[in-house]
Amino acid sequence: MSIQSKLLALLAGVALVALGGCSGDSADLRARVKELESENAALKEQVDKLSREVRPLQAKVDELDVGHRNMEKTLAQANKALEARVTEMVDQAMTGRARRFVPQPMPPPARFEEKAYMGFDAQDIEPDVAKLLNLKAKSGVLVTEVREGSPAAIAGIQKNDVVTRLDDAEIKGFQDLKKALDDKKPNQVVAVTVQRGDEKTELKVTLGLRRVRVDE
Repeated sequence: MSIQSKLLALLAGVALVALGGCSGDSADLRARVKELESENAALKEQVDKLSREVRPLQAKVDELDVGHRNMEKTLAQANKALEARVTEMVDQAMTGRARRFVPQPMPPPARFEEKAYMGFDAQDIEPDVAKLLNLKAKSGVLVTEVREGSPAAIAGIQKNDVVTRLDDAEIKGFQDLKKALDDKKPNQVVAVTVQRGDEKTELKVTLGLRRVRVDE
């Protein structure tokens, strides 16, 4: 029986006593009523406490529910984007495969020739360079760089030497040197005359070999 039912029963009893003219102890009834009122107040306080404890839990549940809905929306968008990407990749693969199966003409094999080389860089003598380096030779080819370990380096040719002769060919410029070297073969020994300061020196160079690609 609930507290409210108990109160109603007691009140009914009190009324019956009053109406029946009975002289029962009304103090006991009042004490019982007060006791029930106290229990009712205690129960109400517990209910209020539980309500206060439930409110933050309900707020958390609501928050989780919103997060869940947002996550479902994000997953749906990601799944849609992934499906589109997979479709695109399949299309690209199929298109690429179709292109790969189309016969393509084979390029002709590269051709190479073996050429003699000395292994230094050179340039024509220019007046301002000749003045800057105080060159005594007025014509020839100026050595600008000698590659380490090259035939020229082994023979003793140095940077800023001026090549004036290769065997019997007079060297007045870079084209003369190129033409004279084109007529030589790898491993051939040639006499190279260089102007170094005030002195002319003849050096023996064993020509090296290099492979040069020949375009058709």
